[in-house]
Amino acid sequence: MAYQKLQAGKAWSVYPSDNTDIPDVGVGGATGTTTTGSATQLIDASRTGSDPDNMVTLGFIKAGIKAGMIAVNTTDGTQTTISRVVDETTLIVDQNIFASTAKAYAIYGGTQNGAVLYIGTAGNLRVTTVAGDDVTFVGINTGAFFPVQVIKVWATGGTTASNIIALW
Repeated sequence: MAYQKLQAGKAWSVYPSDNTDIPDVGVGGATGTTTTGSATQLIDASRTGSDPDNMVTLGFIKAGIKAGMIAVNTTDGTQTTISRVVDETTLIVDQNIFASTAKAYAIYGGTQNGAVLYIGTAGNLRVTTVAGDDVTFVGINTGAFFPVQVIKVWATGGTTASNIIALW
């Protein structure tokens, strides 16, 4: 009997989102914690340094952050697209996910080209495939590999599975 052989070299815990696709985690950006709450801004006043050799945190511009990258609020598992870099300490984002202070964040590259998934906890799974199809798969088992190239896992509208890992 033939079977699909999965050999992943990279893994990332998926934050289901109706706003953004699974980010390209191979293109890492800044990480940190917000210092000021703002409805549609990610503000981190500690990002004022310029010398990574001396362990100083680089500002957003110096760190290579650009519009189109994805900011993940790792405190609550939400994510949004960066629409504009204002300066070294401030980013404009599409959704209101950093409204209060002390929210941990990680910034990644834009959309990736497709990942297969590992489902940690059983349920239904609404995804967008690399071909753009919006599909809900019903009854995915715990511990199952999901061998469909996926660019997005939806938070609402059908996804009840959890503990999802994207694999490339």
